[in-house]
Amino acid sequence: MPKNPLSSLPSCAVLDKLLNERVEHPERAKTLDAKIKKTFDKKVAILILDMSGFSRLVQRYGIIHYLAMIRRMRRVVAPVIAKNKGMVVKFEADNAFAVFPKPENALSAAIEINHDLEVANLSTPDESDVFVSIGIGYGTTLLACDDMYGNEMNLASKLGEDTAERGEILLTEAAQKECAKKFKFSSFPLTISGVTLKAYKYKSG
Repeated sequence: MPKNPLSSLPSCAVLDKLLNERVEHPERAKTLDAKIKKTFDKKVAILILDMSGFSRLVQRYGIIHYLAMIRRMRRVVAPVIAKNKGMVVKFEADNAFAVFPKPENALSAAIEINHDLEVANLSTPDESDVFVSIGIGYGTTLLACDDMYGNEMNLASKLGEDTAERGEILLTEAAQKECAKKFKFSSFPLTISGVTLKAYKYKSG
């Protein structure tokens, strides 16, 4: 079986070294930029997940209660991402950042995550139930050992962390185009820094 190209990421030390060289030698910027792109750029689907209800739950039950919920979320999310050919780039607070070969993999993982959390919530009291919102993008992304950078990553973050409601899966236009034949969506306008773009909401059923 061929190795998953996302099974490992380039070293952050290499990126740091190249960026330091770029700062110290601006006359070599073009050459260094090409080297950085060759080493770190990958065309991937990006999934960004955010847990819902942080402020309300912490105010009512305390931070330790919420930290335990985060741990439960990670235990559900990590195996689903791996099952769908993805890779967790990082867990940060109550967010998950992952990449996949294609948007279809990311969307399948998002659907499965919501389903598995619903099942897990059946065995917990309401105050411990975990709900998430998810954004998905697709495009060339600079991937280092524990982080990622790029326009589609920024858009996915906007969708997953700021726009999506509890249980929603939202996609950028680039990601939706790759999934349009197999899944149903509704479109809506998304305004970022005064620029209006088209985004999509996954429709189940």
